[in-house]
Amino acid sequence: MRNVIKGAIVAFALLLGCPAFAQETGTLVVDIAQFTSEKELPKKVDKQLRSGGLEWGIKDDQMVFTMVAKQFIDYPINHMTRYGQSETLALPAGTYRVTGIGLEMTTGFSVQKILDKGAFVNESVMSFTIEPGKTTTLHISPVIYKDATFAVNFWMPTLMASVRSDAGNGAETALNTRGASSIAWPQYSGPLKFVAK
Repeated sequence: MRNVIKGAIVAFALLLGCPAFAQETGTLVVDIAQFTSEKELPKKVDKQLRSGGLEWGIKDDQMVFTMVAKQFIDYPINHMTRYGQSETLALPAGTYRVTGIGLEMTTGFSVQKILDKGAFVNESVMSFTIEPGKTTTLHISPVIYKDATFAVNFWMPTLMASVRSDAGNGAETALNTRGASSIAWPQYSGPLKFVAK
C-alpha cells in the first residue's frame, strides 16, 4: 500500500511539473576560438573579422550555425558569440544534432539569386551528447585557409567544430564547407528555410 501511495505522489508531482522531478540537465559550453587565417589579410579586413562572431541557435534536439542572414532562416537564431568568447547553457540531457548553413559568395542581381547560387545546408553533420550533471564543450575554430577562394571584399572562415567531454575529444568537422551531402538552397525543402508568404 505504501508503494502505491508513493507511486501516486510521484506521478502527481510529474503532472504538476514539480522541480524535484524535473528532467535532468547538463551543461553545454559553446567555445568560439579567435579567428585565424593561414594567409595574410588586408589590415582593415583582419580587424573587422577579429571583432566579428558567429550566429547560432538551439531548439529541441537541434543546433544551427548559419552564414546566411537570419531573416532567411525559419529557426530561432538568437545567439551571437564573438570570436574568442564562449557561452554556457543548461540543457536537458540527450543527444543533439548540429547543422551548418553555409554560403559561397557569388555574383547576382538580387539577394535571392545569391542565395540560390551560393547557399547550402549541411544537415546533422555532427552531434554531441549532454550528460546529466556534466559539461560538454562544442569548440569551434574559425579559419581562413590558404587554398580558399574568395569574391572581392568577401571573406568566409571555415568553421571547424569538435566536441570535448569526459569521454575525450572528437575529430574536427567542417560545418560550412560544401560537400557531397550538402543540399543546395533551391533544393532544400526542410524546416530551416524561411518561405515568404
